[in-house]
Amino acid sequence: MLDTIQTAPLVASSDLEADIHGVFAHYRPSSPFISLDTGGTMVLRYDDVSRLLRDPRVQATGTAMPAQAGITQGSLFDIFEHGVLTANDDVHTRRRSALSRAFAPEVLNEFRQHVGGAANALIDTFHDSGSFDLASDYAAKLPLLALAGLLGIPEPDVPSFMRDVHAMNEFFRPAPTEQAVSEAEHAALRLRNYLDDLLKDVEKNPSQGFLARYLTLSEEDELTRLEVLVQIVQLIIGGTESVRTALVAQTVLLLSEPEQWKAVCDDPALVPNAVAEGLRLEPGIAGVVRVSVEEIEIDGWMLPAGQLVLLSFISALRDERVFDRPNAFDITRPNLKLARLAFGGGAHKCVADALGMAELEEGLSVLTQRLPGLRLDGTATFHGHHFVRKTSECRVSWKP
Repeated sequence: MLDTIQTAPLVASSDLEADIHGVFAHYRPSSPFISLDTGGTMVLRYDDVSRLLRDPRVQATGTAMPAQAGITQGSLFDIFEHGVLTANDDVHTRRRSALSRAFAPEVLNEFRQHVGGAANALIDTFHDSGSFDLASDYAAKLPLLALAGLLGIPEPDVPSFMRDVHAMNEFFRPAPTEQAVSEAEHAALRLRNYLDDLLKDVEKNPSQGFLARYLTLSEEDELTRLEVLVQIVQLIIGGTESVRTALVAQTVLLLSEPEQWKAVCDDPALVPNAVAEGLRLEPGIAGVVRVSVEEIEIDGWMLPAGQLVLLSFISALRDERVFDRPNAFDITRPNLKLARLAFGGGAHKCVADALGMAELEEGLSVLTQRLPGLRLDGTATFHGHHFVRKTSECRVSWKP
């Protein structure tokens, strides 16, 4: 049996955070994966990542991640214990079915309208100032406002909804502090209780909205109330965290290439290309964590069973075997459809990838239409190498 796992490069997580693209570019040509000093094995190449996303020998982690953080009960733990993203086999299929079917074309069209409306409303608040922070003033708020619209959250409740989601999401960002984890636990419980009350209102006053449709479908699939609530919570997490960073990244990358920014401003049909290329260069999700349940051979290297396996989107989407000039931002690439890897693949592909694309495309469209003279006043940095990434602040301005 092949066994070269002992010679796989051991890389410090601190080195990844210091120069993530440089480290991946260094190891990717010679090794299909690297070992991390913090534990686990990170798969680097596009074809391997894409294949393993669909390989039954690599499964979702269940509650391993919160357990690793010392969390074995509570609202944060329930997100992993009862969620679709962390489940396997028949349980995963049952939890996913109702949510997938709830996203009918009319729901997605309605959601795009929510995103566009929220984007315009945000720009209205700072349009006359000539400057705003792309991360905190726009990208952090836009997904939350759009999801509040989709869920039918009354306007007076939106600020507290946004605060609780922001606090809960801190647990999923890189290196949360002990205090942040504690606050995230309380926020997750408040959010779940609020969503339960929201569902009770829908049950009393049935409508044609997304929640009413999802409730009906979840009853058909015999989901428990806790499962229903957790799927909505996971939808909120997935529809906010990755989008915030990706929206900042795609805008910064475009503004760094003035000719391409102008092209998108002049031709709205280029927005999907710009979004795809932004996802390729700086995805909002660094990758996904899985567990190997059997030995897996990759190019003569053996990945042992029982390993935490990190399928790296960041590395795969700059794989020089697949992408010409992988570090260049180019919205005219012929293979931009491959950037959809940023939403995962296989049975666990993001159930709300269409929502994420709507947020990114509409968010960028409104910026290019309303603020074609936008320019960078600084730069953004991105952190995180194994799940959700986070972005620094980034000021932009224009002549009002």
